[in-house]
Amino acid sequence: MGCFFFTVPIYGLLNSIGLFQTYWREHQLQDFPESEVSWIMSMSGFMDCLFRSPAGILFDKYGIRWLLPLASIMYLSCFVGLAFSSNYGGFMGCQAMAGVCVAVPTTLAFAIVSQWFKAHKGLAVGCVTMGAAVGGIFFSLILKVLFERFEWGTAVPILTGMQAGFFLLGNLLVETNLSRRPLQDSGWDLVEARRMSRSPKFWLVSYLVFLARPLTRHMRSMRVDFFVLDAVIGRSLPLWLSDRKLGPLNTVILMMTATLFVVLVIWLPFGTSSVTALLVVVVLLGIGTGSLVPLGVACVSALCGPEIIGTWVGLVYSVASIATLIDNPSTGAILERFEGRGLVVFLAIVLFTRLANMTALRWLRHGRRWKFVDKI
Repeated sequence: MGCFFFTVPIYGLLNSIGLFQTYWREHQLQDFPESEVSWIMSMSGFMDCLFRSPAGILFDKYGIRWLLPLASIMYLSCFVGLAFSSNYGGFMGCQAMAGVCVAVPTTLAFAIVSQWFKAHKGLAVGCVTMGAAVGGIFFSLILKVLFERFEWGTAVPILTGMQAGFFLLGNLLVETNLSRRPLQDSGWDLVEARRMSRSPKFWLVSYLVFLARPLTRHMRSMRVDFFVLDAVIGRSLPLWLSDRKLGPLNTVILMMTATLFVVLVIWLPFGTSSVTALLVVVVLLGIGTGSLVPLGVACVSALCGPEIIGTWVGLVYSVASIATLIDNPSTGAILERFEGRGLVVFLAIVLFTRLANMTALRWLRHGRRWKFVDKI
């Protein structure tokens, strides 16, 4: 539950970034083009992913006793500063620092739950990431009300107070697995990081998470209400299937195949001309892409031991930070030049490369051999 309470405010606000950008464009940043305003939230996501690497290493070394409360206080302080900001530089600076601070709870939420569970690890991670769906609904409604009724300097402190409540519950309820003791005698050891950088499996699973970031961001832009509700199913049923029947790699391949089929067979030919087809696409893609993040974490944890899960999760997301930086502006550029159909084609390419990537990782996990009936 502690890990869940961290994902609700963090990923809930991430799912609601469009409301921030719209407010800024209508008020403080009226003279700035949409492409420049979108860089503010992209920078926040980039710093979050980039600094997950040191956050994961610190977690494996020291645990959470001082790391998590300190990062939580610093993150909330950034939103206090955001309330007093009124220009582009202030918004950019506060969001960038918030991204640095939030790297700790986001990394630890996945690492801690992966330490506690083995047989049902995928479903446990899925339940934690379900906080993103819950937070997406909750904070979208809250932000609409706050921005309609209050000025910026009042709305943001109220929002910060709500976030503080979730962070307090998270800090009180989260607990590491004591059987997996922190590596306190290891010092700032980068041997594991160097070993990972030479492993093809590390780069393949990093590419999996790399592509998951822009894909989930683009899907959210379609219809937040439908997408978030369907993502709840995507974060439960595929993860149960992963734990009980197929394994995380096989489940990712299955979900990617189904999602690519929906894009190519339904969305691309009929999505722009049929409302019914578009609704079917939103529902099915919400389920398909909702499984991307928890399955990605499950795949990472399958490649390493629980005593170094923080380092692995952190480094994988640091690689994915580039995607977080460029996905928001690149989406706008594609829509501006090629309109909606161009974005659909781009997403199909992303899905296809991700499917090929996971197939290659499965081949490596089997010792460079093909085994078609095996849980992995």
